[in-house]
Amino acid sequence: IEYCFYNKRSKSGTQTWEIKIINADNSRRIVVVRDYGFEIKYEEIKINPFKTRAERNKEIYRLYHEEGLSQQFLANLFGISQPSVSVIINAK
Repeated sequence: IEYCFYNKRSKSGTQTWEIKIINADNSRRIVVVRDYGFEIKYEEIKINPFKTRAERNKEIYRLYHEEGLSQQFLANLFGISQPSVSVIINAK
């Protein structure tokens, strides 16, 4: 595990662990574990490839709004600050 973020109350209202895993071949995986109280679900999140800053920002926006990842985790994942993530996800 390279980085783990525990969110006591995520956007979905559940306890969530967002985990960045580095594999032996230096590739990375993103795993989200959600505790719904009556069951625990595990999900691997896919990251779409990007080459430009605009494509990166689009991916950050997607990961936040569609996959429900936290701003703090996305900041660590992309090597930027949490306020920068906030600006990206709130862009109009």
